[in-house]
Amino acid sequence: MFRIGDFSRIARVSARLLRFYEEIGLFAPAHADPQTGYRFYKASQLAELSRIVVLKDLGFSLEQIRGMLRAPPGAPELRSLLLARRNEVVQTLEAEQQRLRHIETRIAQIESQGALSAEDVVVRAEPARPYLSLRRTVGSFAAARGLIAELKQHAREALRGERPGALVAIAHSPQFEAEEIDVEFGFVLERAPRRVEHPGLRLRELEAVERMAICVRVGLPEDAHLVTAKIGQFLEGSGDALAGPSREFFLQPPDPQRMHESIVEMQFPVRLAAP
Repeated sequence: MFRIGDFSRIARVSARLLRFYEEIGLFAPAHADPQTGYRFYKASQLAELSRIVVLKDLGFSLEQIRGMLRAPPGAPELRSLLLARRNEVVQTLEAEQQRLRHIETRIAQIESQGALSAEDVVVRAEPARPYLSLRRTVGSFAAARGLIAELKQHAREALRGERPGALVAIAHSPQFEAEEIDVEFGFVLERAPRRVEHPGLRLRELEAVERMAICVRVGLPEDAHLVTAKIGQFLEGSGDALAGPSREFFLQPPDPQRMHESIVEMQFPVRLAAP
């Protein structure tokens, strides 16, 4: 048998962590000398410790690992657990990517204006992206929000398990009409699938924009005028002019039942006004 120090070197797990696993009842030494308190481990225990390390690296909690060791899951159950864990990781990555995008927006804002405010307008380039969308003319903001659930369902079927990116709404009407809203809701994709066969959905390229004026909105779309007014003031001061349909880029996935908590980039393509 091995003393704890030698066992930790062989297993490449710290003695401190081995003691912690023993304290919580997850992994105990094969023998502990009652006189000296020395702990001894067997080589046969390396396989169990390796399982703990692997499961921990996959992101399972120690309590979940304890349950798996007591009642090892079969292959189908383990696959289901790993699929669920994968979905959690994907959601975390998406949230962090959106947060990174927001941080980059604020860095650009500080570099260009020397200040940071949720109400400030920044201008940046937007790249082209694959875009899976549906477009309708609806009679109200409430009806427009109803398209989000429909889009999610259709996208799930069309993408066959692939997770879409952020939601982007595009207002195609050349002028504002609260009772006749020509809106396109869609998901940006990391890569375009070879083919999408689903009635009502369209796979296209969301056009690149060289100069996009952006301001963050927190709350309902009915209150968007409070943010677009900021963009209007910016355009008047900068000499820019509107240059295409506006977009709403959701920095976090929207919940149709909690749209008042939405965090959205209001995006307006702009160009320098003619002299």
